[in-house]
Amino acid sequence: MKALYIVGVVLSVIFLFVIGFFVAEVESARYMSYYDYDYSSYNSYSYQDNGSDDTMMAAIVSFFFFTFFIMSAILGLIKVKTKTNKVFSIIGLSISGIFFLWNLLVMIDPGALSFDEVGVGFAFYSLIMLAFMIVGLVQAVKYAKSKRVDTDSVISTAILDS
Repeated sequence: MKALYIVGVVLSVIFLFVIGFFVAEVESARYMSYYDYDYSSYNSYSYQDNGSDDTMMAAIVSFFFFTFFIMSAILGLIKVKTKTNKVFSIIGLSISGIFFLWNLLVMIDPGALSFDEVGVGFAFYSLIMLAFMIVGLVQAVKYAKSKRVDTDSVISTAILDS
């Protein structure tokens, strides 16, 4: 579990940079589509990229990050038996579910809901998951230490919350 939480910390930081990249790309594409004064823009058959393709790509990439964070919350709930970790896993699972549904809305119609609009919320989610992964890592280390020290099958309650 410690390795999973370490990977989660790294992926949450990477996700923050990925969000920043896609927000800049979508914002640039939308900005350029508003100020295109080329003659081809008056043609009804011209293709305008207003950021929908970049939004769809960002939503697909975000889908994999959300799936990882949901699976790590479920595994944290099952494997680490401290009260703090259970509470943080349940809260993290709830928040991840909400943002997963928000990501599905972006994937359904990327033209109506652009990634530069939802990117700020996703960046906030990434920071929340960074904090939750750090707490999960600390709790997994404490649980592993208590399991080594305590040779009985009863889980020690002295390590529950700090």
